[in-house]
Amino acid sequence: MLPHPDSLTLPIREGVRDLRSSIRFEARAGSVSNRLLGRPEPTRRLARFADGLLTRAEAVAVRVLPRGETDPGLRLDRLAEAAKAGRIGERSADLYALCRAILDLDAASGTLVSEMRLAMGDPDTRLRPEADPTLAAVRAAAWMGSLGAVRPCFSTFLARGGGATGEGLDRRIALTLWLAVLVRAESREDGRLAIDGAFRAVDAEGEGWIAMLRHARLEALADAWRRTVPYLP
Repeated sequence: MLPHPDSLTLPIREGVRDLRSSIRFEARAGSVSNRLLGRPEPTRRLARFADGLLTRAEAVAVRVLPRGETDPGLRLDRLAEAAKAGRIGERSADLYALCRAILDLDAASGTLVSEMRLAMGDPDTRLRPEADPTLAAVRAAAWMGSLGAVRPCFSTFLARGGGATGEGLDRRIALTLWLAVLVRAESREDGRLAIDGAFRAVDAEGEGWIAMLRHARLEALADAWRRTVPYLP
């Protein structure tokens, strides 16, 4: 069987995204130049020039090329069905798009979502079909939060001299995404509102929920979400 075209282009897309995030981060902060040269210029000026060119190219591409689906509500609906069936491995594109939407709310500059890790995590060997949608979402969040799919772009890595984006960010995004899946299924509100409501809930309760994920207290987390979802978004 020939590999799916997406599996062939994914490493290229991943590299382009890393380059784009690195240029944008350096254009804003000049951190790499500051670390290597002791001042934010001149690489910051070069990064700003490149960022401007890429932004204009993206604007032209949006007008000329057909865009993929942008409705987050439909993506949340598909993930709800996939989680109940224990088959979310085919939905890496939906996972990636929703992670990006959550990161935009979080304003996590210099942070990259790895669609490759989401696609290669192979959850179908670890998740079984689950009739209870809340427990299915919690199990999916536990799987996704363990992948390390959120990482620093190359410029951030250089500026910090290595290291991660911050402990718990993967789990926070996983919690927000899968809580939003439940909010959308329960309320049928617009997908953006569901994500925003879930984001605010995780902002308020995140530390306790992350601890539950870390210690595999999934039933307790499911109970907490059953009490929370009716009040969202």
